[in-house]
Amino acid sequence: MNDKKLVQNFKSYINVSCTSNGEKNGSVHDLKPKLLNGELITGAAHSVVMLTPLCEAERGRFGALFVTNFKLSFVPLEITANDEYGQRNHTVGVYDVPLTCVGALWLTDGGAARRRRLLPRADIPAKLKGLQIVCKNMKVLTFNFANSPLGAGRKVVMALLHHAFPKRHDLLFAFEYREPYYPTLPSDMNMFQRPADWKRELERCECPHWRITCINGTSDAFMLTAGETLIVPSSVLDYNLMESARHFRSGRVPIWVWGRPEGAALLRSGELLPTELSATAESVLLEQVRRSHPKLTPPYVIYLCGNSFTNNSGAVTLPPLSALNASYKKLADLCTPTTLSDFWIKDSQYYSILESSRWLRHVAACLAFADDAATHIADNVTVVLQEGDGVDYCAVVSSLAQLLLDPHYRSISGFQSLVQKEWLALGHPFCDRFGLPRPGMTKEDLEKAPPSQVAPVFLLFLDCVWQLQTQFPAAFQFTETYLTTLWDGSHNHLFDTFLFNCPKDRELAVARLENFVQRPIWDWAEQFGERDVALFYNPLYVGHRASTVHEQRLSAGEGARLRPSTAVAAAELWAQCYERWLPPLDAPAAGRVQYYLHNCRVRAQIQKLNAKLTSLSILSDRTNGDEEPPPSPPPALTRFYPFSLKTSDNVSTSLDAMQVSLIDATQLLDSQSLLNAPD
Repeated sequence: MNDKKLVQNFKSYINVSCTSNGEKNGSVHDLKPKLLNGELITGAAHSVVMLTPLCEAERGRFGALFVTNFKLSFVPLEITANDEYGQRNHTVGVYDVPLTCVGALWLTDGGAARRRRLLPRADIPAKLKGLQIVCKNMKVLTFNFANSPLGAGRKVVMALLHHAFPKRHDLLFAFEYREPYYPTLPSDMNMFQRPADWKRELERCECPHWRITCINGTSDAFMLTAGETLIVPSSVLDYNLMESARHFRSGRVPIWVWGRPEGAALLRSGELLPTELSATAESVLLEQVRRSHPKLTPPYVIYLCGNSFTNNSGAVTLPPLSALNASYKKLADLCTPTTLSDFWIKDSQYYSILESSRWLRHVAACLAFADDAATHIADNVTVVLQEGDGVDYCAVVSSLAQLLLDPHYRSISGFQSLVQKEWLALGHPFCDRFGLPRPGMTKEDLEKAPPSQVAPVFLLFLDCVWQLQTQFPAAFQFTETYLTTLWDGSHNHLFDTFLFNCPKDRELAVARLENFVQRPIWDWAEQFGERDVALFYNPLYVGHRASTVHEQRLSAGEGARLRPSTAVAAAELWAQCYERWLPPLDAPAAGRVQYYLHNCRVRAQIQKLNAKLTSLSILSDRTNGDEEPPPSPPPALTRFYPFSLKTSDNVSTSLDAMQVSLIDATQLLDSQSLLNAPD
């Protein structure tokens, strides 16, 4: 009995119970978050307990919870050596969440079992017991306010509702961040922001039968959600484009995005409007596309969401965005259990829930459409992708088809150029799909306008790319860690890359706000150190960085084409992205990271042997007889490294002891942190 009382009276600020009486000493109230330039605290609650995820006993960390105009930040009372992930982000701490990454808020009774969804403008009780936050990247945070002063939790929730779900686009922190930006983007990366960038791509692909038009940047613009530069058949006049645009949704006439010297090209288009002359307008444009082919081969049209003018009920199509979002919600529900019992219940029904979500079916369907397009282009047949407004599934399938055909886009700079072209320059509505307020809309306009369709289209694309990585492990220069980091970064509103619906919205923001600093996410040095950036590089990559346009063109031959398996049975769940926040699944010495570590070490040994061979004198037959000591064992990594919390100092010691240099980007994969392990 006395022993039990002693245990209950013992106070630990590292692992405290929710019912522990947190003393209100000065050290708790002195806690402050790390703030960026322009970042302000808008709400705070002290003596808060952050519950340990999926823990039987409701225990956690004692500290303070803050809401700023950029992030939600929990600051523990005592910092331990294990309070950091393998990946260290300079802008977001271990217990920080950017406000644009907040997905859903739930009021709890202090634990994680019982909860109630909290919506904007809902009544918030004065005595708030607990709060649970489900992030857009499937991270779940649960806080207990039992020890906090009365009303402190309510202030935090009100500040969170106000800043995480803003009514105006210009209230996002990207417009308040005043830190100077000095670009260090790769020299071979194409941003597709000027006509010269599109000309550079047209020359790289060697397609002489197409021309650049800038009519979309004038008062006669007809495709308002795209940039000023479009590539169209040489035989089409701008006047004909303007007339034909009236018969396509959002004015999305077929436009060129990629091509081959042999004549085949890849085009994107919106669906036809139900007008009397729409079919005629489409036929006229497709005839011009046919004339752009040296062999006058008719183009092949792929209807990604079905053809409304024909009855193809049995054809495979991609789902409406509402169905895609519903599928994602089922997947997110599977990957975000709130209690340990809930985790085991879902684990027992794992495959049935995964199948009912139909997420992998949508992934396989996108790969099938991309493979179909790549097959026709490889056979020298022009392909036209047609879908809705031409900004969602067209971007997914077009990007995947180019990854299958062009090795240039499988490098890091090439992949980033591909995203710039297909998703940014051609106007994928990131604000609408991420649930952000539309640029230029006031609070009144937002209330009158119909709700935008939220859908994880970009995540669907990244998932498809990851599927290709698993099937072709040596074809891509970047790793799955790069893709997961990119998905996280798309919800970090320090960077403007994914903050707008179209290039025109970006241009208006730059012109209207003088202090707005454009900061692309591709400058990874803004967020990570060299050691973390090195983890983006694949040690098995067998491609090469072409130094000239001619070399890039030569590398895109038929032998470089990827032929993926598009069956649903071949699709896997992207565990690192969806399940990394579940501690029971983060097993030691498991997962794909072990293969990555092994490949890095083997490559390092090969490089050392090559260096030793080149250093030997041809005329010398003498050896010093010294034997190198055997290589040290690899650091112990868990399944979801580098998104796992540290469990020991061995990993960081091993990683920090390895030299990494980013001076020569072409040699970066030869100097990765895990690659140069000391012998």
